[in-house]
Amino acid sequence: MKKCPKCGKENDDDAIFCDACDWKLNMRYAENGEAKYLINSRMFAIGSLVLGIISVVLLPFSFYIGSAIFGAIGMFLGGYTQSFVRVTGVKDEKKKLFMIIALVGLAVSVVGFMFGFAHMF
Repeated sequence: MKKCPKCGKENDDDAIFCDACDWKLNMRYAENGEAKYLINSRMFAIGSLVLGIISVVLLPFSFYIGSAIFGAIGMFLGGYTQSFVRVTGVKDEKKKLFMIIALVGLAVSVVGFMFGFAHMF
């Protein structure tokens, strides 16, 4: 049995994340890092959304390369934010907000990237 470094719950030996708190079991936990995680999560989630919107706004102007580039970066940030928020010490009410913003940013970025990339060739 693996003991979670964050909450102390006993997990199966083959578990990667804690069943109770979603902490990655092979990572140390430091409670004083909460502010850093909030700032990074907020910046990455909002960045994903903004880049996704830019990629979609560029489509009507036939700037397909820019749309694909902004969409690709937005997809990276949105996907990274999903993982980042899940394994860090972000509390539940803020975790949901950041996850929703990142998901919307990821979805919009995918649309901008797909249409931009499809019209380049």
